[in-house]
Amino acid sequence: MSTMLLHGLLAVLLLIGSCSSQTERVQSIDKATIAPEKVLIVYLSRTNNTKAIAEIIHAQVGGELVALELAKPYPENYRATVEQVARENETGFLPPLKTKIDTIQ
Repeated sequence: MSTMLLHGLLAVLLLIGSCSSQTERVQSIDKATIAPEKVLIVYLSRTNNTKAIAEIIHAQVGGELVALELAKPYPENYRATVEQVARENETGFLPPLKTKIDTIQ
């Protein structure tokens, strides 16, 4: 078996292990210790994967769930989006938001 294939398998196993431990932590949250009126879950999701995780967290802790929308949405093309985000990260640019959150307490 090639070294590259072994590294790939190891990466997948680590990723699966990481995901399962995060899920266990989210599921073990005691709702009684969190004041739902103080919880704000904000997410940005291009493919709805992050939305699904935000909804799982919301189901566990309650609060308000807000989907961020950009003033100018990212391109539909995945590669173009990745390149744009890489440039934004390099320069520290934060795209303007269409979503407004009035008050965070």
